[in-house]
Amino acid sequence: FSYEELEEATENFSRELGDGGFGTVYYGILKDGRAVAVKRLFERSIKRVEQFKNEIEILKSLKHPNLVILYGCTTRHSRELLLVYEYISNGTLADHLHGDQAQPRPICWPGRLSIAIQTASALSFLHASGIIHRDVKTTNILLDSNYQVKVADFGLSRLFPMNQTHISTAPQGTPGYVDPEYYQCYRLNEKSDVYSFGEND
Repeated sequence: FSYEELEEATENFSRELGDGGFGTVYYGILKDGRAVAVKRLFERSIKRVEQFKNEIEILKSLKHPNLVILYGCTTRHSRELLLVYEYISNGTLADHLHGDQAQPRPICWPGRLSIAIQTASALSFLHASGIIHRDVKTTNILLDSNYQVKVADFGLSRLFPMNQTHISTAPQGTPGYVDPEYYQCYRLNEKSDVYSFGEND
């Protein structure tokens, strides 16, 4: 994508969907009619650029029905960084559990179980591919119009060597969702994602 294409698709970045740790997400329509979510970097720092590259590296090779699809990316003068994803129309799991969408029609128990199973399937696929998400939480679990799960936000994800039991790395993720062993001992493994998934309310 060119920067100009995304500027036009998002009506000059005027249709904001929300903010995340990486930046602001905007709604857009591409010329081919596809609805997209465009994630725009807040500020350019080495850490943010690494997260940007990391998300591209991880998502470009992954295909699973419960992972958000990355369509592409672009930069503007190597300063402004943008990621382009499929647009998921029904918000986040957090919206449906605690936000505006929780009131009119809460998700029934069989629906919640289905969401949990789909999320577990996505995490199992990631772990089998040697990837740890590191930020599993209800705001990173998107739902489409049929309540099908799309796990998103891979900026903090790490590749995990298959022949190791853990990686020693500084804790990353959202407070309250981070595995205590990982937080205290800097020992990251796939169980860290399982802990975060279990903490989702």
